[in-house]
Amino acid sequence: MVCIKKRFFNFNRLLLLPFGLWPDKETIFACFQATMLCSLLISSIVFQFSRLFIAECSFDFIVRIFSSTTFFAILTILPLSFWVNIKTIKYLFDQLQYIYDQLKDRNEIAIYDKYGYIGKHFTTIIIIFLVCGLCGNSVIVYWPYILDIVVSKNESYAIHTMQFISEYFNISEKYYFLVLVHLNAACTTGLIVSIAASTMLFSYFKHICGMFEIASYRIEQAMAPELLHNFDVKNRIIICREIICAIDIQRQAMQCAKHLMTTVDDTIFVLILTTVLCMSCNLFRIFQIDSPMEKMEEVLLHLLVVSTVLSTMFLSSYAGQEVTDHSNHVYVITYNVSWYLAPLHIQKLILFLLQRSNKIFVLNVGGLFPASLECFATLLSASMSYFTFMYSMQ
Repeated sequence: MVCIKKRFFNFNRLLLLPFGLWPDKETIFACFQATMLCSLLISSIVFQFSRLFIAECSFDFIVRIFSSTTFFAILTILPLSFWVNIKTIKYLFDQLQYIYDQLKDRNEIAIYDKYGYIGKHFTTIIIIFLVCGLCGNSVIVYWPYILDIVVSKNESYAIHTMQFISEYFNISEKYYFLVLVHLNAACTTGLIVSIAASTMLFSYFKHICGMFEIASYRIEQAMAPELLHNFDVKNRIIICREIICAIDIQRQAMQCAKHLMTTVDDTIFVLILTTVLCMSCNLFRIFQIDSPMEKMEEVLLHLLVVSTVLSTMFLSSYAGQEVTDHSNHVYVITYNVSWYLAPLHIQKLILFLLQRSNKIFVLNVGGLFPASLECFATLLSASMSYFTFMYSMQ
């Protein structure tokens, strides 16, 4: 028996297992790992927010803190929700495995495998970018301290980093290294876990797209011309069975998608609001800097946050759009087959399928945000609107 976890989600397992978030057997040690991870992420947010109450506040300082805090909040929300709903995630994996085990036709297995490998290849590409980014970050952050040890000179190589951290968070220079290590560790672990969880959800939705594709395939097989032109008792049984199986796997695909969205609905709703706020604050901060060339490191930092958030928003919307498109494809295939050659009772089954498929299947978040490219454009427009409002009010 093929295990889809090992075949399609092995890379996600390698990233999530060290943090106790892999949906497998729950142990005390895994719970301890997840607790430490969430404590690290939450403590980074608490520290940044605490600066608003300790340091002398100004509008510029508040925007600066919110631009970084909202990004860390994005990195915290998904892992925290993943940990809380880990039993549900395990159940959804079991559903994917059950559906895979029910497939007997080689072409249907090939379709399921194709979409599974698409998700796995996407995960591989994102992990490669993640590794390159983390290696580059480590070099940029810690290389000055290595130079201070290897090639000593009167002035420290890390003095520029010290001044940047101290000024950005309004802290004493003697604590800047602790702050740097703390926030860098939280950002690194948050990125690893968030990317592992988000790519897992992306792969899960690709499996759902595969189920819709199998439903389309079964409808085409059921209404094949050779079966309709020679309509005997045997062919009638084959047609009815294939149509029923197509309806069944379409229903299972919808149930799997709805179950996941119901589980993470509140999380994604908060995540969307935080993402819009993060985009607006970081864009505003970029245009708020008086001398961009003198503070190039801060400009690049905010640009990196904006590009990361923007990419995440686009890929999430694209995954939802793919599910909707594959659901609509079932309707197109059903409408285009030679259903008019079938007897009346078969046409009634086709009509039932058409009526169900005619309703556009959309993954909604809180009943307000449909997961689609149109929603991505709406959120991007909202972020730009808030940025424009903040810029006009300064």
